[in-house]
Amino acid sequence: MEKPFTRKDLEAGDYRIIAKGRWGNADLYQVQRGLKIWVVKDFLPCPPFIRKTWGRFMVKREFKALQKLEGIVGIPRQPFRLDIYAVGYRFIPGKTLKETAPEMIGDDFFFQFEDIVRKMHQRNMVHLDVRNRKNILVTDEGLPALLDFQSSLNLENTPRFLHKIMKDIDISGVYKNWSKKQPASLDSTRRAHLESLNKKRFLWFLKGYPLGTKTDRRS
Repeated sequence: MEKPFTRKDLEAGDYRIIAKGRWGNADLYQVQRGLKIWVVKDFLPCPPFIRKTWGRFMVKREFKALQKLEGIVGIPRQPFRLDIYAVGYRFIPGKTLKETAPEMIGDDFFFQFEDIVRKMHQRNMVHLDVRNRKNILVTDEGLPALLDFQSSLNLENTPRFLHKIMKDIDISGVYKNWSKKQPASLDSTRRAHLESLNKKRFLWFLKGYPLGTKTDRRS
């Protein structure tokens, strides 16, 4: 897609800071163009070594993940690479699951969220950080959305024997958050599956960011 704005627009100060990244994390900006609002993850402010290695790698990784998942409702739309140091996508208004009280979550929310994750898996992608409630959004319409694909993996590039393991890591994240926020609606079959997965804690070394870094804000 054609870029909705350029690095020069950012350099002109035409954005709002959502969050300043720490160490190896990107700064997050919100940019409005007409009626459309965009999020930009920008590694350019990072130290040169981080920016030119980790930053470039993470921008490419997230862009390719969002591009592969384009069209799935609940995943950020219209991704683009601002340049080699920044990725952008459409902003989704809402609050993170961590910020949302259980009584504000609809009865169908986690069924819908599970469906998003399974549709992602059908496209041979795994997120690997679904357990983090800051990566799950409750939109202004009360629908689920999944954010932050920096830790995601394309299973087409992964040994086949790991596919089910990695998908199970994602599903365990769905059920873990379900059990914490709406335990009454988590049926016995899903609960048993969660308990079974929780016994395989040795698998969790696969989840999260490759170098162990974590974000601590909505992204």
